[in-house]
Amino acid sequence: MKFNMRPPTRQLILLLGLAMLGCSRADNTPKGDKPVMAFVAASTKQAVQEVAGTFKTQRQADVMINADDSSKLAMQITQEAPAHLFLSANEKWAEYVKDNEYAQETRLLLGNALVIVTPKGNPAGIHKGGDLTKGSLKRLAVAGPTVPAGIYARQALRNIKIWDTLKADKKVVDGENVRVTLTYVERGEAEAGIVYATDAKISDKVELVYIFPAETHDPIRYPLVLLKSGDACSSARAFFDYLQSPRAKKIFAKHGFTLAERN
Repeated sequence: MKFNMRPPTRQLILLLGLAMLGCSRADNTPKGDKPVMAFVAASTKQAVQEVAGTFKTQRQADVMINADDSSKLAMQITQEAPAHLFLSANEKWAEYVKDNEYAQETRLLLGNALVIVTPKGNPAGIHKGGDLTKGSLKRLAVAGPTVPAGIYARQALRNIKIWDTLKADKKVVDGENVRVTLTYVERGEAEAGIVYATDAKISDKVELVYIFPAETHDPIRYPLVLLKSGDACSSARAFFDYLQSPRAKKIFAKHGFTLAERN
């Protein structure tokens, strides 16, 4: 499998530098005033930020969040980025981290749904999956092929037998991650896009017009991984547990996520 890795962004370089000042293997203090570095799927950014805010009030520990495509985050972790936690948008990339011996403990945390969104007013008249082949639709925004949202979208489009037609007609526009995909639709640069239900919920510039049946794609599951570097950090372990707490579950549900049973 080939991976195309872009150079780290300025924001990521800054976050990683700050993380170097945070928890280390020598940190066994019960209270955390040292920052936790959480690598989270782009679709979970706002929800995790809110959870981190309530965690800081309780624990007095900062959480620095690096939100991006799960495949990029997994690759960064296996290239020694100083992360403590990883919240992936699918099980594949959590397994990748585990197979490379960076995972200490994993819990299945969240679920989601795959949906079609359009700009407000739905100018192309998209109401179901089959409508994506209409002549009125010139561009369909879909997350890239290694991005979990893109993997699920391609599965669904193949299942309803329109993927080959969309590719042949050159209608598919790849988004770097699911939030970039959403932005294409918000700006009217695509007449429709395939994102998660939670992404549609955060935007007042799009309409949710269709929910793909669950059987058209693999289950959308978000595993939470405590990395080995996080196991040595008391604040990271505490945040790992807090993300599974009743308070965190309420926040995730408010953002539109379904809650997975603990494994």
